Amino acid sequence: MWVGSTRCCRWLLALALFFPSILIAADASPIAKEWKFDQLRLRNGSLLKGLILEETGDGVRFQHVFRATGRPTVTMTAYIRLADIEKIDKVTDEQRELLQTRLRELDPRGEGERKRMESLDLKSCDWEGTTQAGRRYNSEYFILISNAPEEVVRRAAVRLEQIYAAYNNLMPARGQGKPTTIMLYPSLEDYQKMLARQGWKLQNTAFFHPGDNRIVCASNLLKMGEDLEKTRKQHVEQRAELAMREAFLRQYYGKKPMELARHLQPILDFRKDIAKADRHNDAIFDNETKRLFTILYHEAFHAYTGNFVFPQAANTTARPTGELPRWLNEGLAQIFETALVESGELRVGHADSARLGRVKEVLKKGELMPLAELLHAGTKPFLVQHGDDKLTSDRVYLASWALAAYLTFDRRLLGTAALDEFVRSVHENQKPEAAFARLVGQKLPDFEKDFHSWLTRLQTNGSMFEPVVSKNP
Repeated sequence: MWVGSTRCCRWLLALALFFPSILIAADASPIAKEWKFDQLRLRNGSLLKGLILEETGDGVRFQHVFRATGRPTVTMTAYIRLADIEKIDKVTDEQRELLQTRLRELDPRGEGERKRMESLDLKSCDWEGTTQAGRRYNSEYFILISNAPEEVVRRAAVRLEQIYAAYNNLMPARGQGKPTTIMLYPSLEDYQKMLARQGWKLQNTAFFHPGDNRIVCASNLLKMGEDLEKTRKQHVEQRAELAMREAFLRQYYGKKPMELARHLQPILDFRKDIAKADRHNDAIFDNETKRLFTILYHEAFHAYTGNFVFPQAANTTARPTGELPRWLNEGLAQIFETALVESGELRVGHADSARLGRVKEVLKKGELMPLAELLHAGTKPFLVQHGDDKLTSDRVYLASWALAAYLTFDRRLLGTAALDEFVRSVHENQKPEAAFARLVGQKLPDFEKDFHSWLTRLQTNGSMFEPVVSKNP
């Protein structure tokens, strides 16, 4: 619930217009190629460029930096095992200091995001049969349509641009795909009415419909957006009134510093109360927007890969490979939905603590979905349509997240030719067990043993727990 200042219950509490920034900083500078990086040459042939954050006895915590002229700077923090590294090349101390400074300056206060929000070209459009009741934003990758408050639409458009840029940096597009239409409903009630009209029985608050290349997403931001606009104006009035009071007191008691300080103290205290209320309200609004963007990032990943990376023939100018197997598609989407986008950094090298905790629990009980069963999982297990499906859905989602994380962060197969061949083989109806064994270069029982061992030792920061063995008898 919202809270207000205890010193002035006559006024509705002030809600900050801009909540803390969590963005990827834009940098189209022509000097992009002049940045000097630490480099890790991996044994699989990959070359990682970025900044070494920490070196331990068994690995390196590394901030991988992706830079391309005209696109946002994106960084990904991950833990790289020494066993996977062939060679390490470090920058000089002077170059390291400069790189650290540049990375710290990736728009930490969100000024760049606010400017991009203000500069967006929103168009009025029809919404749910009502003329000019919505807003529309066109991008290279998506078309956002919503009747949410303008503040919400602008922020959603900017964040979507950022996450799509991140996807493109991490998984480059193979050709010119079709932009996805994203329908953002600002109330759950309107979303549920839409589902009823379509005859769809879904508990999901968002979904990607590949047939018409559309994402439909619900949020609870309509009322919050209205309160945001209303209290923002009252916030301005409050500050203006306080400034006027302070100016009067300074003029009246200017020659009596003790009296001035005594009369100014209530104003200073009230300002502190307003700031405290702002922070509380920011947290409430921020939590709801984080939930919204978690959902959007998940569905946007499906749309991006389906249109630009692993597309069907009708959706691209590139050679079609077929879609990702559903378990891998959902697993990777879960990884990216929890990406931390803050102070100019996209961090996907950490393990989501809630999921990791559940994985360790079911693994200890011997209840993690077997690999052979997961490889055959089709579309149905991932659709939550009624309560009885919830357990099955959680089980398959959890297993797909765990396996996708292992393939991405330990086996480092994302974006490789081997993964392309695996997707093509499955799409051509080859046996998934045989195709997967070729992908990982192991028989399934051996791979599954290594996979479970990795999960057992995995920590939330991406590092691996290695027990210390005493050398004493």
